[in-house]
Amino acid sequence: MNPIILENYITILRAGAFRSKDNEIIPMSLHKWHVLGRMAKEHHVQDFLSDGIKHIKESHNPDLPDIDIIEKPEQSAEEVNENFNASKAYLSSNLSKRKWEELREEEMSDIHNISDETLQLLDIIIMNADYVIDSTVNLEGLLLFGRFIRENKKAIDYTKLNNWLAKTKMVSMAELLGTILIEFFDFSQDEFPFMRTSVKSSEKIFTQTLEHTFHKQRTPLLTCMHLAAFETLCHRFSGIISVVRDVEE
Repeated sequence: MNPIILENYITILRAGAFRSKDNEIIPMSLHKWHVLGRMAKEHHVQDFLSDGIKHIKESHNPDLPDIDIIEKPEQSAEEVNENFNASKAYLSSNLSKRKWEELREEEMSDIHNISDETLQLLDIIIMNADYVIDSTVNLEGLLLFGRFIRENKKAIDYTKLNNWLAKTKMVSMAELLGTILIEFFDFSQDEFPFMRTSVKSSEKIFTQTLEHTFHKQRTPLLTCMHLAAFETLCHRFSGIISVVRDVEE
């Protein structure tokens, strides 16, 4: 993957999702900006990218391209989270699903001690697990996870969360998300009290996620180039045939 696109993509998403201050953008061509915009569409993070460009332009870099290179998403990240139904999500086993239903029912029954934010955080973790495909992560879900923790850290009951993660077999998923946010999005270890260990394969998984999308965005361009080359070759070949016929006549 083009390292300039990769670095700028992460920097802008970090600024859009978490209002980071270290936002140096490497100059790149308009074509690369369009590739970056198409990647954001593929990952459903157009809102985060638009917010990041706006944040960086307002803070110290007015030379960034206009936001209109990014298509508006059908749903915002927050709407995706609101519409997600964890009861329909894939959990590692029927036992995990039953445990999730039981703990949610138990939590909702104790009306004086309900921890809505902790339940919402568990749902976001399950949503991320539900979208994991071919050793890649859901970038939109990852950013939602990080933003939710930053905005609700005082309201989250980590004792309950630790217990629930164990019961639903989501400990490894939560640790993977936390490790990626630490490595690529300037989070610190103490923002994830539930983490017992870092996930060694997190860098490879995250890089694969971005590379997979990057190569998908390159395919149409390469196809067009191949077609153009083929048309040129056919045109030249037809010209040669015409010359040969003229000579024979």
